[in-house]
Amino acid sequence: FLKTEKTEFQHIDELIRRIALSSFDISFILKHNGKIVRQYRAAQTQAQIEKRLSAICSESFVKSALHFESNDNHLKISGWMSDRLSPRALSDVQYCYINGRMIRDKLVNHAIKQVYAYALPEGKFPGYVIYLECDPNQVDVNVHPSKHEVRFHEARWVHDFIVSALTETLSQAPLNQSLLNM
Repeated sequence: FLKTEKTEFQHIDELIRRIALSSFDISFILKHNGKIVRQYRAAQTQAQIEKRLSAICSESFVKSALHFESNDNHLKISGWMSDRLSPRALSDVQYCYINGRMIRDKLVNHAIKQVYAYALPEGKFPGYVIYLECDPNQVDVNVHPSKHEVRFHEARWVHDFIVSALTETLSQAPLNQSLLNM
């Protein structure tokens, strides 16, 4: 069931990107046909982290991204998200992690869509790299064979927490007045 070599390599490249975003303290080198295609050096400082983020997500994303951190007693959220003036034509920069594990979860995606519902034009997408941390007993990671979907024991509360944290970040971002007057 393999696709073309190019397609399969693109899947591997994306997987390395996702793993590199979850583990800034580890270096990664991706080689193809004996050539180094990607090299992500270990990052300890904020500047190094932003350099890796820029290499994976794009320099334009990092320049316009809003960094955020918020926590409650049982859940912590942090990462970067697009401001409302920097929508993306593709949904190519959308990464989410729970306790270091890559996820593509319907609940989390719904919360993010709700935050950007009135902030982005039709057909445009937000970019984000989001890290959630919680007690492992509060999330079931065995919902789907791929392990990308999870089930939160307090799903509504998690959804509302994500919406609240991201909405607050987006609302505190300064608006460029010259763009508003167009």
